[in-house]
Amino acid sequence: MIRTRLTLQAHDGHALTAYCHAPQGPTRADVVIAPAMAVPQSFYADFSAFLARLGYRVWTFDYRGMGESRYDSMRGCKADISDWVAQDFDAVVQHASQTPERLPIFVLGHSLGGQTAPLLPSVARLAGLVNIAVGSGATRHNQPGVRRQAPLLWYVLTPLLCRLFGYFPGKRVGIIGDIPRRAMLQWRRWCLTPDYLLSAEPGARDAYARAQYPVLGLTFSDDELLLEAGSRMLHDAYTDAEVDYRVINPQQFKLRRIGHFGFFKPSQEAVLWPLVSDWLNQRCAAA
Repeated sequence: MIRTRLTLQAHDGHALTAYCHAPQGPTRADVVIAPAMAVPQSFYADFSAFLARLGYRVWTFDYRGMGESRYDSMRGCKADISDWVAQDFDAVVQHASQTPERLPIFVLGHSLGGQTAPLLPSVARLAGLVNIAVGSGATRHNQPGVRRQAPLLWYVLTPLLCRLFGYFPGKRVGIIGDIPRRAMLQWRRWCLTPDYLLSAEPGARDAYARAQYPVLGLTFSDDELLLEAGSRMLHDAYTDAEVDYRVINPQQFKLRRIGHFGFFKPSQEAVLWPLVSDWLNQRCAAA
């Protein structure tokens, strides 16, 4: 596997740091990994290397203002989630799809990355979407412990701290992570809407309904953040796509825990990661 650090240009010229994990042999397809909220692309490095060893060219990136794409002060970052999707995420998809081989291109979205994939301007280029721990962040779809804390986060901390600091200082208060002000306020609006982005973001429900690419959805029964009902709601919104939706119980694989983030642990290479690689192999054969 050959790992290369790149500086890509978002559609509006903003610089993004990305990595290409390329196989040493023939390439089967391109895979773009879209991160969860406040999760750096480095979190997906081991999984990217795993797919690269199987012949997939994997692209990871950080949204502007996040991880290695944070070049200035967070206060100066004016991005919202729509910018992350239409300007950053989409630019990486387009870059990956313009390689000389013009191979099938897949997106693997973790949480926010999978939620927003149908909103990509270049969504027609996708040969498939893999959703990992993708569900609704609406408060009614939060796990009970998260739901009890949600009013403090959304009605007190978010408006107060965003106004005071010019961004959400999640690292300072031990909640989520540092997030640009506009992105946090947009996410707040989604989370305070019963059907999350499907009804809070204009055009989102129609974008899900128009999707033609196949979807693999892996939801984990011990997710500490999101209820399975919210994940099912989002996947049911793919009314015209082939959806392979699976609820994974850790006990099925003799695991103590998976949760919202555990799929990407290196210890899951022989246990959970083949669920994705096998599906990709089948889709590449079909393509």
